Amino acid sequence: MCLCALLFSGWESEAMRIDQLALSRSATDRDAERRSEPGLLERLAADPETRLLLVDARGRVALTGPAIHPDLPDDGLTPPSLIGGPGATAWEGPGTRSGWGLPDLRAGYLGASAPTCCPDLTALYMGRELSDDGAPAGPSWIAVVVPPALEVPDAPEPPATGSDAEGTAVDHPDLRRLLERYPLSALRAMGAQMTARDAGLATTATALAAWHARSVYCPVCGGRTEVTEAGWARRCTDCATVHFPRTDPAVIMTVVDESDRLLLVRGAAWAPRRFSVVAGFVEAGESVEAAVAREVREETGLCVAEVEYIASQPWPFPRSLMLGCRARLALGEDRPRPDGQEVVEARLVSRDELTAGVDDGSILLPGPTSIARLLIEDWYGGPIVG
Repeated sequence: MCLCALLFSGWESEAMRIDQLALSRSATDRDAERRSEPGLLERLAADPETRLLLVDARGRVALTGPAIHPDLPDDGLTPPSLIGGPGATAWEGPGTRSGWGLPDLRAGYLGASAPTCCPDLTALYMGRELSDDGAPAGPSWIAVVVPPALEVPDAPEPPATGSDAEGTAVDHPDLRRLLERYPLSALRAMGAQMTARDAGLATTATALAAWHARSVYCPVCGGRTEVTEAGWARRCTDCATVHFPRTDPAVIMTVVDESDRLLLVRGAAWAPRRFSVVAGFVEAGESVEAAVAREVREETGLCVAEVEYIASQPWPFPRSLMLGCRARLALGEDRPRPDGQEVVEARLVSRDELTAGVDDGSILLPGPTSIARLLIEDWYGGPIVG
């Protein structure tokens, strides 16, 4: 097998900057040491300076602009086009588009006051804003998870296990009014258009919301769990085991051949003309570089000779951490053979061929929130228009 010759050294290349990765950016101190303070959420809810953000367990966040892609399918993909329409540049820098950001909300807007914080809803302590010198000097933030029954517009069916939040059967007129004014938009569609502060807060809150929705019952004994540590843990009410949020590592990579052509694939569940780079979960007991080689081999039949790690990005849909890599194929590996199950089409393209395909619409690439788009543009040498 080609794995035995795999190298994890790579070739000389520029590192990808973290400010280019939409959901890796942040301007908030998580302030973890305060999570165990008794009554923390209640005190913060009573503080008029505390800010509030609203998210749901399907990766959506309440923003100031009109709803964008509120009904994306649960496939983890980013929309291929930008808000700006045809001709818009894929990456214009973080937070460059106006009109979409976290609204200026306070916890009191939900009718919450000490000693009760956001009654019957899941509340999460997000930390404090950072000052220009990196010190936690700004206001504190609380996230509230929107239950399915209160989502505006109406949501699809709730997750197969558990519910989105406590309070699913309780009506919250204040929350509903806020959602009518600030509707939920898909974070994976909007992350690249948000500031570092807003993107970081929304990404973390969305990850926690998705975890809570799937962790209602204890995996040790099956007992019901309850929220603790200001939303950062759940404790089983039967066996007292404390559970913390999980993250599933996944590799995603640009793969090139000896002619520096890029490997693009189309997943079996994707729409026609939709292409991206190879990606997949890291298996138990597997290294990152071995996972890269295995995924490429399984999905395209090609043998990887070199792997270089570049950067990571959280992808809370529902709980992935994308480990971005560059990979080179072994000499002579230039005939991709899609497996027909996960991947139904695979091709090696030059930069000119990719440009032509994007221009004529035969290739639709991931949107700019995804690390996939940044990896492709890293290989391409700059932004791709279209």
